[in-house]
Amino acid sequence: MPAIKHLLPLILVLGACHCQSKAAPELLLDMTHRNPGDDYPASKFVAPQFLASWGYNGQVIGSIGGLQTFDEIAPGLLPEGSVERNWALRHVAELQQRVQAAHSAGLKCFAGTDMILLPKKLIAKFKDEICDQPGHIDIERPKTREIFRALLRETFQRVPELDGIVVRTGEVYLQDFPYHAASGNFSDAKRQGGSAILHGEQSHIELLKVLRDEVCEKLNKIVIYRTWSFGPQNFHENPKYYLKVTDAIAPHTNLIFSIKHQQGDFHQLTPFNPTLMIGKHRQIIEVQCQREAYGKGAHPYYIGDGVINGWEEYAWLMKPGQPHGLREVITNELCAGVWTWSRGGGWEGPYIKNELWCELNAYVIAKFAENPTRSEENIFNEYARERLKLSTGDAKKFRELNLLSERAVLRGQLTTLGAKINVWWARDHFFDEPDLADFIKKGMVEKALAEKGDSVAIWKHIEQLAQEIHFADANTQEFVEVSAAYGRTKYEIIEQAWTVLFYGKLGDNLGSYDREKIRGAISHYDNLWKEWKNLANNHPCCATIYKDVGFDYQPGLGAAINRYRRI
Repeated sequence: MPAIKHLLPLILVLGACHCQSKAAPELLLDMTHRNPGDDYPASKFVAPQFLASWGYNGQVIGSIGGLQTFDEIAPGLLPEGSVERNWALRHVAELQQRVQAAHSAGLKCFAGTDMILLPKKLIAKFKDEICDQPGHIDIERPKTREIFRALLRETFQRVPELDGIVVRTGEVYLQDFPYHAASGNFSDAKRQGGSAILHGEQSHIELLKVLRDEVCEKLNKIVIYRTWSFGPQNFHENPKYYLKVTDAIAPHTNLIFSIKHQQGDFHQLTPFNPTLMIGKHRQIIEVQCQREAYGKGAHPYYIGDGVINGWEEYAWLMKPGQPHGLREVITNELCAGVWTWSRGGGWEGPYIKNELWCELNAYVIAKFAENPTRSEENIFNEYARERLKLSTGDAKKFRELNLLSERAVLRGQLTTLGAKINVWWARDHFFDEPDLADFIKKGMVEKALAEKGDSVAIWKHIEQLAQEIHFADANTQEFVEVSAAYGRTKYEIIEQAWTVLFYGKLGDNLGSYDREKIRGAISHYDNLWKEWKNLANNHPCCATIYKDVGFDYQPGLGAAINRYRRI
């Protein structure tokens, strides 16, 4: 473990020197994310009673998207008995049931929505007044703001029990909305309109003015404002951008900004988010527990230590004095709470049949948020003892296994060598072809392959530990052993693939190939895929395995390996 973690202070003055006086944040929310077009996963985290038993006080579930009929602003647009109106009213009933279930368990309930989603008929009727020339819905147009206000009012008229909404800008998906669109250019694409943010910071400001006035002020309901756009010129990654937007909006106790704990998406090699706890507004910190880039719970991948205390790579990614983890920001007076994605993220598989690794991550983050004076290790050991019924010795081995998984994933899928690598090359159950050019340019081929070998050695140790630990439950025992073997096989495949690609690309450059090394790595690669398939076939608890194609089924790793089979 990096020495820096032992030096992290419990209390830091951050941002504009906000006093750290709170014992615990106000909101502890969980979201079981349902991908557009899919059902909710079979998960204990969907049940409000389970969340309440863990100390959560709120749930993010359902959506306000599509439940409005807009009778106020366009009478007769969706007439009684029309398929569009009947669809909307069924959606209202579904959301009401979810709110009631959450409240029965003592939880607040928040529903999400993407911006800006409207009925196709409404867009067609007012297109000239709400859309720009390319067809994007523009919040800076007066008619658009009028419609948005009507949408918000009707939402809480239809479901007045709802405690608040989670508003997301950046992506709009339409798989669940057959009668809606996000632009005036209707198509069958999964994503339409792209974003409500057409004019940079000013678009955020216009949206926030309406949300603050209609929801926070008039209705006394909570707005959690969340962005899903990435890069240095975007809201939640750039402190200057963030402050330009938020400084233009008067603070309100019901207006909360959702900020990911990492700068960008939930990836390793990503700095701690510099927009956390700056400015004048309250924030809720977002933490994903089932990470699509790192197995989705199909194999061990522990985030508790990295999220709370700082990842290993922060030793060289972060400057001295910068915060590294939740421990340094969670008691800030601007921190309204934490929300976990216990399940969900990404697209498609791997599909898991046991949520142990996701559950462990969620438990550690939730219990730390509930009581930030506790150490991550103390909470981890509580989970091992009380939920898994492990002996002291086995709990120690279980912790070693999980801490090793952090190191194994970083070295096996990414790098500690400082070379550029696309962190998205392996995601969900897709293996794209990694771009290894920077390793070659810097003369790091042998070091990179040694690093992959180190990862495999760590995975073999993880596999051994899994077999040594004695779990009280036979199903848990099998899953831990199988998922450890799953991780080792996955990362051994990556090691062999990188070997083929490195020596193949070197041969491309030199015009002469080390055929023996390439042939041996391809043979090993093929045998490992057979082993992986057998693991899944022989163990019903095993997650589904990966595919050798890129995201959205583009040519990926398999096609890249096949290029060198012919040499």
